[in-house]
Amino acid sequence: MSDDQDDGQEPGAAAGLRGPAVSPEQAVRALRASGRLAEAAELVDQLGPYGVADGDDATVSLGAAVLEAYGDQLAAADPGAADAAYRRAAGEQRSYAAAATSGGEGAARMAEAGRIDAKRRS
Repeated sequence: MSDDQDDGQEPGAAAGLRGPAVSPEQAVRALRASGRLAEAAELVDQLGPYGVADGDDATVSLGAAVLEAYGDQLAAADPGAADAAYRRAAGEQRSYAAAATSGGEGAARMAEAGRIDAKRRS
């Protein structure tokens, strides 16, 4: 069996991150920290079906935070692309809310999805 579809790169390698195996979460966090939001947004789907927390209170998912920031960056120059980023961010946040372990936690996470949705222009 050929491995033509597997390029052998670790997550983040395509984004120029070097070193030992870099997890998707580490790659997304590093790219965001360096201001490379477009590249970080490309890796969001690798964070898993329910994502990972961004911040100490675990209310917002890392994927939603990156996509929302990317939408904010695009808003003035390309409202359509910003709208798409916000739509993805809200979807990521809803997936993250689905993994909540209590009603209050789920409600707080869903409120964040609503807040992100409110940024959409359509």
